Formats: sequence, C-alpha cells, structure tokens
Amino acid sequence: MNIKLISGVVIAGLAASYAGGKIYMTDKVATQLDAKIIEMQPMVNVKYGDLSVEPITQKIQLHDVVLSPTDGRAKPITINEITVNDFDSESEFPAVLDLALNGISISIDDIEPETAAQLKVLGYTDDMLISLATKYTYVDNVMDWQFNLSAQDMGKMAYSLNIANFEFDPKQPVSLLFAYPNFQLNAAEFTYTDESFVERLFKQEAQSSDMTVEELKQDMSDKISALLAADIENKNNELSDEQIKVASGATEAFIKFINDPQSLTISVNPEKAITLGEITQTQNDPAKLIALLNMTFKA
Repeated sequence: MNIKLISGVVIAGLAASYAGGKIYMTDKVATQLDAKIIEMQPMVNVKYGDLSVEPITQKIQLHDVVLSPTDGRAKPITINEITVNDFDSESEFPAVLDLALNGISISIDDIEPETAAQLKVLGYTDDMLISLATKYTYVDNVMDWQFNLSAQDMGKMAYSLNIANFEFDPKQPVSLLFAYPNFQLNAAEFTYTDESFVERLFKQEAQSSDMTVEELKQDMSDKISALLAADIENKNNELSDEQIKVASGATEAFIKFINDPQSLTISVNPEKAITLGEITQTQNDPAKLIALLNMTFKA
C-alpha cells in the first residue's frame, strides 16, 4: 500500500478531528457565554465579534468586544481581544486563572473629571488604550499572583505577590476583612516602566515652577537626599547599619530613576514570612518597614 497515501489519509483525519473539535468547543463556549451575557443585560449590554476555542489547550479568544452601560450615561468600552489561557471551572473558587485583555479603549472624557483635566494638560487627548493581564494559582492556601497593566504612551506596571495562609470561603467573601491580618507575605515585586508619562509630568512641573527639567530633577534629588540624612540623624540610635544601608539603596534608586526615568523595581523578600498584620503595625515607620520587608530597589 502507498505510504504517502496512508500518511495523507491520517493527516486529513487528524485535521478533520481537530477542526471538528474546535467547532464543537467554540459552539459550546458560545452557548455558555451568551447565557452569561443575558444575565448581565440589566447592567451592561455585551457584544462581541469572533470567538474561537483551541480544543487541545482550551484557550479561549474573544475579539471586538463592546461593553455598553444600559443607562447610557457613559460611552461604550471596546476591547480588541480577550484571551483566557487557563481557567479552573471545576472548583468553587478557581485554583487557576490566566486572563488577558488587550486594547481596552476608554475615552478620557469618561473618566473622573479632575484626572481627565490633568491628563489633557500632559498632552493626552486621544482615547486611552489599556491592556491588562492577570495570572494566579491557588494551591494549599498559597496564592501566587501576577498582574500587568499598561497604557499606551504612558507606562507599564507589573506586580507579583506570593501569600501563604490565604484562606478564602467563596460563600463568605466578607471573611477576608477579618482574615487578612493573618495572611503571610512570602515575596512581592513591583516594576514600573515609563513610556513618556513621567517625562511629561516633569516637563509640566518644571514649566509651572519656572525651572528647567534638569533643575527640577536636581531639586527633587537634593530633597530626597536631605530627607534620608534627616531621618538617619533623628533615629541614629534606633536604626541599624543594615537598615541605613537599605534606606540609602532606596534613595539611590529613586534619584537614578528621577534623572533617567526608564524603570523602577521594588522587591520584597522577607528573611522569614511576615503577616500583613505585622506590616500594618510598622507602616508609620518607613525605614523600619523597608528593613522588615527586606526591600531592595533597582532603577
């Protein structure tokens, strides 16, 4: 028997199975999605264009989504693409979620008036184009969470957080208000990457202060250095050499970012797990809090 013919039949069969599975999964998800949209109609009307589901990975992609408040008080929000890479639909509280929303278009005129006015002064007049992604795993009361948010021509923010003893009852969500002091922070990180927002902010502030941008940056750097020196002098008998070293590192990173605003990363890696309650008790003493959390700063 012809090997090429057999191979062709097998490949054609696999392709047909894949296409059939994709159509079946897409239709199944579309039915479930349309049912949810009907439930949401008292608050918002939802329309979407193309929907596709990968039968193997079960990745869901939704294109050209439009959210229109039913009261008509705000303009519709459009989202170019929504991607669900992974989602635990079997657990009462999903143990896994990997979701991305790309190209969220929001009119500046629809946000809080004072903020909108400030953005327009900085030169932002077109609709804001925002993207966000969130990903987490929740296993054995440990929440490992990542979140990314970006705004075109403004900047990007990336968060990561690892918390233990995170007990959550979906039937009693209010219990989080009482349980959070016992959550244990294992690690966290925040990174901001500028795409023009900070530079625009410096330029506007310099103009209003009748200074050059370089003069403004130098003035800000001097003030930050002076604050550190005053804090060390006032608490010289309380701060350890390690605490002073960490605070000095933070000052150096912030000054570097001010003079060259590209990215700034703040990392938290406590030598031992610390509860959120302990953090709250130290929040009014920045130098001790930085040392307690074993924070590092990089620009």
